[in-house]
Amino acid sequence: MPALHPLSGAIADAMRDAALTLGCHPTLGEVAEVSGFTCIDAGLGVSSANVAIPRDIHGPALPALRAAAQWFTASGLNFRVDIPGDAPSDLMAAAMTIGLRFWERQPVMLLDAVWPQPLPGDLEIRPVESDEDVEAFAAVDAFEHAGEPLPAGIIAAARDNPQVWLLIGMLEGECVARIAAMLHGSLATLHSLYVHPAVRRRGIGTEMTLAALAAAGAEGADAAALASTVAAAPLYERLGFRAIRDIIVMGCDAPLP
Repeated sequence: MPALHPLSGAIADAMRDAALTLGCHPTLGEVAEVSGFTCIDAGLGVSSANVAIPRDIHGPALPALRAAAQWFTASGLNFRVDIPGDAPSDLMAAAMTIGLRFWERQPVMLLDAVWPQPLPGDLEIRPVESDEDVEAFAAVDAFEHAGEPLPAGIIAAARDNPQVWLLIGMLEGECVARIAAMLHGSLATLHSLYVHPAVRRRGIGTEMTLAALAAAGAEGADAAALASTVAAAPLYERLGFRAIRDIIVMGCDAPLP
């Protein structure tokens, strides 16, 4: 097995903290440590945001994962489990045994060398400050995810966290893009990049990413990490990110019996 990158552990901890901050409703959500998993009920009901994150599993993975699954089932929730590509093989086998299916592979990517500078362009990029900005950040992808909109309550709580930057991109007075960044010491993590389909392939994703990096860099970040989709990975590679590991996402669309 290839050696882990020295920052792998710090990135895993940062991603967990970001999931708790950016993916859990401040009043409706619930979090529990169950048999070596951090279990996050995002507060959205049946949702892809409900997640079990492996942290410190002792012994066989199957009974530990069953216990985590029962925590979600008791609340009538589905969930996913984010499995590091270098995790013991019995964790993947356990996920399949309890009825989870493969959802996607996410390259975990790191930028720790040349820090790129923002690009000038027609996009107005500004921080989320007002309640209207919160609504815009949450609603920019609503037409694509009508059944599972991003709750403004999560974004409003994140807006008030001094370690979080929420940015929206405006064109002709309309919000067309968003991104979030969170600072963990000298490491930043990037999340929730979204560009409206009507304005894709115009470099807007790049502009938003560079703006988020600039915001984090101004506060002392000298490395940045993110979990990408396979399709988006080339965008980040052009900015200097490189894949250092994978996450295998497995889940269920309905509560397990």
